[in-house]
Amino acid sequence: MGKVKVELGDRSYEIFIGSGILENFGKLAKEKKLGPQIVIITDPLVWDLHGAPLRKGLKDEGLKFNVLTVPRGERYKNIRSAVKLYDSLVKIKAHRDSTIVAFGGGVIGDLAGFVAATYMRGVTLVQIPTTLLAQVDSSIGGKTGVNHPKGKNLIGVFCQPQLVYIDVKTLTTLPERELQTGLAEVVKYGVIADDAFFKFVETNVAHLTTAAFETDEKMRAAMKVWERIVEESCKIKARVVSKDERESGLRMILNFGHTIGHSIETVTKYAKYNHGEAVAVGMVAAIKLSNTMGITDAKQVERLESLLQKLNLPTSVDKLSSRKIFNNLLLDKKVKGEKLHFVLPDKIGKVVIKTDIPDAKIKKVLKTIGCR
Repeated sequence: MGKVKVELGDRSYEIFIGSGILENFGKLAKEKKLGPQIVIITDPLVWDLHGAPLRKGLKDEGLKFNVLTVPRGERYKNIRSAVKLYDSLVKIKAHRDSTIVAFGGGVIGDLAGFVAATYMRGVTLVQIPTTLLAQVDSSIGGKTGVNHPKGKNLIGVFCQPQLVYIDVKTLTTLPERELQTGLAEVVKYGVIADDAFFKFVETNVAHLTTAAFETDEKMRAAMKVWERIVEESCKIKARVVSKDERESGLRMILNFGHTIGHSIETVTKYAKYNHGEAVAVGMVAAIKLSNTMGITDAKQVERLESLLQKLNLPTSVDKLSSRKIFNNLLLDKKVKGEKLHFVLPDKIGKVVIKTDIPDAKIKKVLKTIGCR
């Protein structure tokens, strides 16, 4: 089992990574003394697909647990769902030394994390992410929250987990589109921090598809690649978070592709493009903006677009309003000193943060990614 440490002083924690390890979580929970009561927050499909080994492991160790389910989908990541969970926690008499386990994808992780941070002024949180996007991104770093009709994650709080437990075998049940959305974040890590990792992804595209799970032999080979991809992604994010927990400086590089990506999600009401697809287009927009600003060259643009296309991720949108996309960016401007902050690649593996970008250049680039 691989381990990655997130160094945050007395709030440091470990990320455990392996294949077929869900049943072993009970032993770790007992070893870490996760409390007399464990509350698993999940969605019905995840519990149906992956709940059995988790349940068995907890029962084998004699641990008491409750399971609370939330309907699937980004539209349920809101304050109403949080209140329903508070009601359920009160009903089952969850207390301050209870542990909330977020068992699912990014929506569950964000929502359960927000509830853990706010219920009784904070209870212990454990993340067990089951989607690629959650495994390499949202489960690490302590960001939790819910959406507001005017924007994504506008209501939230930092809540570092006590540990993150990743079983890459859960990826074998994901539909192709869910794998692809997580791969957008994987590609992001290569662009912002590690050209060698970017190359590893480029050379292993064949393993990064549901077709790689069709036979036992293919799956064994794919699991080795996935473990490496998840572990390297976690290492990069852990390094950044350890140096800048609250996004005051370095951590902003993790927003590569997200400024325009979040705007695409909001304008389309989270329905047309999933998070990874929006980020993929946002990364293309950012690297094209970098090229327009004279920071990077056309070869870097082509390399990123080529990999995204091989992974079947979009590199443009379908006739969205450039005015709406641009106006939505202003939500970022208000929280960052009245200046838009863009993470722009210098080259694959290195980025810079720019705030002095003329609005006209941003609007011009939006036209190149399919906005009208």
